[in-house]
Amino acid sequence: MKKGITACALALMGTLLAACGANAQTAQAVTGDLTRTVYGSGSVQPASQPGVYAGTDGTVSAIYKEMGDAVREGEILMTLRDEALDAQISELESALSDAQDAVTATQTHTQYVYRQLYDEDGEPRFDVNTGEPLLGQFSNEITIYAPCEGKIMAIYIEPGDDALAVYREKGAVMMLSTDGRMKVELSGLASGTLDLGDTVVVAGENVETIGVVVNLTRRGTEATIQIDSDEFEMDTPVTVLTADEGAIGEGILEINKPMAVSAYGGTIKGLAVQKGDTVRRGDVLARIVWEEIPLYLDNDSVLRDYAKAKMELDAAMRKREALQVVAPCDGVVVSVDTALDAGVTSGTKLMTLVGTDGMTVMLTVDELDIVSVEPGQAVTLSVDALSDLTLRGTVEKIAPLGNVGSGVTTYDVYIDVGEVDERVLGGMNVSGEIAVQTARSAVIIPTDALQKDSEGYFVTLADGTARRVTPGLMTDERTQIASGLSAGETVVY
Repeated sequence: MKKGITACALALMGTLLAACGANAQTAQAVTGDLTRTVYGSGSVQPASQPGVYAGTDGTVSAIYKEMGDAVREGEILMTLRDEALDAQISELESALSDAQDAVTATQTHTQYVYRQLYDEDGEPRFDVNTGEPLLGQFSNEITIYAPCEGKIMAIYIEPGDDALAVYREKGAVMMLSTDGRMKVELSGLASGTLDLGDTVVVAGENVETIGVVVNLTRRGTEATIQIDSDEFEMDTPVTVLTADEGAIGEGILEINKPMAVSAYGGTIKGLAVQKGDTVRRGDVLARIVWEEIPLYLDNDSVLRDYAKAKMELDAAMRKREALQVVAPCDGVVVSVDTALDAGVTSGTKLMTLVGTDGMTVMLTVDELDIVSVEPGQAVTLSVDALSDLTLRGTVEKIAPLGNVGSGVTTYDVYIDVGEVDERVLGGMNVSGEIAVQTARSAVIIPTDALQKDSEGYFVTLADGTARRVTPGLMTDERTQIASGLSAGETVVY
């Protein structure tokens, strides 16, 4: 665009142009769309690059995926081990079983008497809302019901026994097998003696059967042998043998999933079952009578104990589940950030994935141009490595804080490009033109044809006369004429 032309020189300009007509250029004003763009450069990046983190403490025991491998959401990527966790879960399962027994024991009374309750000073208690006397639920006869379905493996009580004394001595008044299986726990084995799934022989007095290795802990030095039958006497000493090595260990035959039946006081009145019987949940096992003070049933505390035991077991089971590290989404492994036998803590980064949910482009834009950029504006992108490819996208977001380097400030602009050509890889360099302003059906002339003096803008027509114009949208190549010129008129420059 030519500048510095005064109003007094307009006539002279026409004369000079006429004299130099052979060197002048002409252009006809046309109607069209004009867009001003802002330039940016940057690179293509995956839309998501999630990390895979340990959900619990442990030691890396297996890694199933390597860099470059494709994975599916939920697929196991690696496993951890925690040798102390199995023992903790076993203890918590036992504690939960005891808590369940306590709850059941306070819910098995069938003959009730309701009596006035008194406070510590001997004064009667009343409901604070209704004023009615507070009554307690009492019973002098207790029915012991089967807490679950199973087979009665042991009965420790007889009519006339003090139920509480037997319970304190034996830890139960009866024992049930709930899954029809038995087991033997072995310890002190040489590492590598057994593998999961191995078949062994279990032998003892009146016992000769087949067992399967279902659990190994402490690097294989402790094992659980499971027998698919509960026909044998519990607490029988047995020897475990393999075909290759003969006797490898000794243990005691136990119920695989036992249920202890509890009782907390009174005298045994009678038994309704015998050893070896199969019972269903709710079947009557025995009756207890109270000969003196009736029992007041308050199971709030045992319910709290049960809730606490269940919460602790659930937390431990979640830790066990977290020992299997799974893919959070479909993707490709970018890096494996740990190694076999490495100890990790909860929150440790184990792998990095690239998601399959498309690509995004990040352009850097100069601070002088960023003021014109807004979310939603159209962007045309070219990929340096793929000269035949053009990408289309829109401005998604703009970083609120600039990057300063060598005295220049630039801003990161994120472009949503949706699906892209499969040849486009993460990290490729791109250039982009952001359409920041568009004039539709505008009168357009070359920018070089626009002239300016102290009074404003003007153009020179083909007959050598000058005309004042009002420019609109302006780019390096073309300019919109908002007023003063019509489409079809010719300008000289």
